Amino acid sequence: MRYLVAIVCAAILAATAGCGQSAYPSSPSPVSAPTAGTFDYDDDYPTPPDPYDPYPPPPPGPPAPAPAALVVAPAYGATAGGTPVTITGSGFAPGTTVMFGAAPATAVAVVDAATITAMTPGSANGWIDVVVTVPGGATLSLPGGFTYADPTAPDATATITIMPTGNSPKAVLIAAGSRVRLVNSDARPHDLESDPHPVHSDCPEANGAGLLTPGGSAMTGAFMTPRTCGIHDHNDPDNPAWMSRIVIR
Repeated sequence: MRYLVAIVCAAILAATAGCGQSAYPSSPSPVSAPTAGTFDYDDDYPTPPDPYDPYPPPPPGPPAPAPAALVVAPAYGATAGGTPVTITGSGFAPGTTVMFGAAPATAVAVVDAATITAMTPGSANGWIDVVVTVPGGATLSLPGGFTYADPTAPDATATITIMPTGNSPKAVLIAAGSRVRLVNSDARPHDLESDPHPVHSDCPEANGAGLLTPGGSAMTGAFMTPRTCGIHDHNDPDNPAWMSRIVIR
């Protein structure tokens, strides 16, 4: 009987092997990763974001408006000070201070968020920066925003003298229709012309004196329109020593 069972088992094993299959169990074949272009549910249908977790950020608001530029009116006054001025801008609040150069304005009153009234302090002839500081430290400035010049007597001619160290005075105040005399007391020629360089177009009346040789003098044209005219040396345009202002009122 044992022999019969052995013969039957051997026959079964041989028949199995003959069908092209191993007679013994084999290791499972590795599963290869899906190739490109095959369907993958998680890749092709990703989970949509939850609109409530986390909450989406709010959309950005409109940009803050730029602060309004400072305007000082009038933009000139006597060197002794005491000129009442109105300053317009933005963001003014009680406690706002105003500086004219290194000196504080007096009688500062904040009318509203865009308007201040004040009295100018005294200063030397020339022009200075106006700086407004609001509570909290924010500042607004107007470079060269105020010109100090005393009026020329009605029977006199305003004169700007070119000295070796620069123009004197730095600013003159004249009535509309007046002229200005330019005198060269330097050892070299100078050609004072209207701003801006090099076109000299702001105040063509200032261009009438032309080139001044040492010891020479000449008159500008008549300034008919109230405004402030800057002049400079055409041959040395960036040197502040040869810059002046003519204020026409």
